[in-house]
Amino acid sequence: MKLLVSLLFLISCSHLKSQGSPKEGRQVLSYHDVSGNYRLNRDHKVIKKNLVTRTQILASEGNGNKLLEKTIAVSQLGSVKGKKSRVLVVRPKASEFSVWLEGKKYFSKQSINPTKKTMTIVFDSPDQGKNREEVPFPKGKFFCFYTQLQDCLYHNQLLGLSADAKNQRFPLFIVWESYPFTQEQFSGVGKTLFSSASLKFDGEVKNLYRYIIEVEGQIIMYEFTKSFDFVKMAWVSQGITVVPPDQDVSTDIEE
Repeated sequence: MKLLVSLLFLISCSHLKSQGSPKEGRQVLSYHDVSGNYRLNRDHKVIKKNLVTRTQILASEGNGNKLLEKTIAVSQLGSVKGKKSRVLVVRPKASEFSVWLEGKKYFSKQSINPTKKTMTIVFDSPDQGKNREEVPFPKGKFFCFYTQLQDCLYHNQLLGLSADAKNQRFPLFIVWESYPFTQEQFSGVGKTLFSSASLKFDGEVKNLYRYIIEVEGQIIMYEFTKSFDFVKMAWVSQGITVVPPDQDVSTDIEE
């Protein structure tokens, strides 16, 4: 995974700067789930036509630097031939995921195999040991890593398209970097690498654009500024809320 290492170095050395919309760089956010409150560091940047995202969940109290979960995801920015012209697309390329549950480490590494049209998964866990799996890509146009959803939706132009289309739903697939440990993270999402989902613009709330993603019968809410900078996320079914560090934890969403 030399690509992940080199791109991670570049993203770590970058500074937050405005490129019109949205900004790139690091966000420090408050992360809340059913087990407590944590700190979320989120780095995201386009490097050499690759969308690179690194997320870290750390303890917010006591040992505040204790790493509990980390993900690195890389997607390739490109285009495909459409009916009238070429269409911008984001293709998942590679990821690494680590989580520590009850002191035990679970690890998963993914890389695309363009020839076979599969995702190669190499994973290691205390329960199953080391394993390898090839998962075929389903037929679809838009694929987004879960931790890259905010940026992937923007670069696929889905945020702008759905805002213009109002009530229209746009289909996509969420790629879970935590596979095959997704159920250890989230309840009710199944045991699949790819989950069929849809995106819909839900209007303007307190000067922010709200979007709804429906996946596996559950709703995830995202809020952005009008320049499509990510502000907040709420996944009510999982008890997960992500907000700026100076805001109270509040979902502000009804399922």
